[in-house]
Amino acid sequence: MQLLFGGLLANPSTITPVLRRLRWINPVSYAYAALIQNEFRGMEFECQPDSQCYSNGDQVIETYTMGRFSIGENVAFQILLAAVFFAAGYAMLCWKIKPKYIWI
Repeated sequence: MQLLFGGLLANPSTITPVLRRLRWINPVSYAYAALIQNEFRGMEFECQPDSQCYSNGDQVIETYTMGRFSIGENVAFQILLAAVFFAAGYAMLCWKIKPKYIWI
């Protein structure tokens, strides 16, 4: 599911609006957006006169809607999501695994 909503298998703008919101809590989407920007920003392509292709990398980024945040912002969002997920996991473990008896 993370690859589907991360933009690797489907363009995020083609996913239904209800499920499109899962993209914002998916760390794969931020990593994939940073990789797309790193690879395609400033790149130029040679196109044949009678073929359809992208002339530069910025068109690829716009087509896949991966240019909303910069590479640094994507990395910061990944760190933030990791911290939130770790804190939520720690809180759930502390809440779920309480000692029944405290031996002194």
